[in-house]
Amino acid sequence: MSLQDRMSVNILQKLNDLKKDLPNETVSEKDVFSDEEDEQIRQELLKQAEQEEENGGIDDDFFTSLSGPSQEEGNEKLVEIEYLGRIGYVDISFENLDDDVDEKDYRIMLDALELMAYSNDVSKRKNASKEVEKFGEKAITVIFRECRKFDLSDENRKQELMHLLSRLTARSLKGRKIIKAVLEKANSNQHIALAILGAGAIREREAVNSILQHMKNPDFFVIGLNAIFSIRDKNSVEPLIAVINDLDVNRNDLIDQAIQLAPRFAYFGPEAVKSVFNAYLNGEKKPLRPIFTIALRSFKEDAIPVLTEVLEKETDDNRLIPICMTLGGLKMPFSTNLLREAFHKYPGKKRAILRGFSHTNDSTLIPLIVEELKSSSDLRIKGECLGAIPYLADPDMNLIPTIKPFLNEKRNKLYLDALNCLVRLGDQESFEKYIHLLINGEDEEQYILQKHLATMSFKLIVKMAEKMLHCPDEKAMLLITALQRSNLLPQEVGPILKKKLDQNPIPALKIEIYRLIGKHVNKRREILSQDILYQASKDETNPRIVRELDQIIKNMRKEQGRISTIRNVD
Repeated sequence: MSLQDRMSVNILQKLNDLKKDLPNETVSEKDVFSDEEDEQIRQELLKQAEQEEENGGIDDDFFTSLSGPSQEEGNEKLVEIEYLGRIGYVDISFENLDDDVDEKDYRIMLDALELMAYSNDVSKRKNASKEVEKFGEKAITVIFRECRKFDLSDENRKQELMHLLSRLTARSLKGRKIIKAVLEKANSNQHIALAILGAGAIREREAVNSILQHMKNPDFFVIGLNAIFSIRDKNSVEPLIAVINDLDVNRNDLIDQAIQLAPRFAYFGPEAVKSVFNAYLNGEKKPLRPIFTIALRSFKEDAIPVLTEVLEKETDDNRLIPICMTLGGLKMPFSTNLLREAFHKYPGKKRAILRGFSHTNDSTLIPLIVEELKSSSDLRIKGECLGAIPYLADPDMNLIPTIKPFLNEKRNKLYLDALNCLVRLGDQESFEKYIHLLINGEDEEQYILQKHLATMSFKLIVKMAEKMLHCPDEKAMLLITALQRSNLLPQEVGPILKKKLDQNPIPALKIEIYRLIGKHVNKRREILSQDILYQASKDETNPRIVRELDQIIKNMRKEQGRISTIRNVD
């Protein structure tokens, strides 16, 4: 047993406190400055600001060159901003070249930027970027002037442009003021997007509030989230959570992206644990919950003291269960041992703790769970035991004799929990009985077993799907309904559905199959291409099926349009 496994929560907390006094571990994140580099850059910028003040700030020629309030695609020409506590003026119309850029220099930069925007030759784009960089900060205005040439949905070109801009603006007062001015005052989406990308790359803390405001626009949510995580301003945690909580639950594309980025919440440090935990516990929008689940787990041992404190004080099962699931989901020996100790210490919380056990992947818990299954008189706890065992045990024939007697327990439909457990442990007889009840059982039995299907391994789900090829269409309907309950299906299910469609089943079954296909279209793991639905809309003659297909495709198109802008097609 490791030292961490034996230590108490109080000792762990003290060690975590001591960690704060140690030199920070360098987190390797490409093109993002460390805190030390940030401070050095800040001092350079302050010197530039002082020098600018000594030189009289903005030249009179700059003001006299303006003919009045001018706009280009919504961007005002001259805007006032505050940067480093100093008021200044920035031209964000990008109509005019800087005074020190002549026509020849501009043409060289323009040709290079067009190569970056349009060439498919990576080496040419790289050389073009170096050519622009030679001009230093005088190229910044030109980049913003010409940024509409770039397709920012192209990940490679976006990264190349962002890296160029960040190298030019990182130590440039002028460049940082432009970025902040664009974020605060511009109306051009392309300029705003580029400024958000640039602000994230140079960790521009003065841009945080503007980025958070822009994130309310779905078009800027993902790049804004990336930028906020890169900037790592601890004061942004609460407002960032508020923006996430305001997400439209129908925007699966944005939610998926937020889930992928959620581990970066750990960049904010242990001080952010409580805020993320409260968001996780109090969130009312179920589709957003995985964002905070993953975020909370990303803190690892830093999350344990907060979770343990709440575990000790909380008595409501509805709040205890997610706490225990998170502790278990950390999959750390220490957090698992905390759950084990709490199991003995708080008898009234066993049900929630058992749910936590199921997330640990720790097979050493099985004897404890089996003993509780045998000895407890609480049917709900027995049900939790039966649910937890197959998560922790690979298909294990040795456990089957222990579970089988519970097939006779009719109270609380416990026999269905036992059946699910036996199927997942690899009992073939129970698998056949599961299928039989799923398609021939009473309504309540079918409903419970349909919910259990989502807990099955992909291998078992494929076996169940294959059953629909050899049973009457009316029975196959029940299998399809069960499959619809899962948010993730093995791709092997797709060809099975296609075979069933080729059998020309009854219209009602066709509709349910099309709905199942449509549910998973344009997800990272789609089971069949959208082409199946488009072709069916041409070939089907039954008016009811055609009507349903139109609705499925309408919803799918909406989802596809949102996802296609962020999907990596390389």
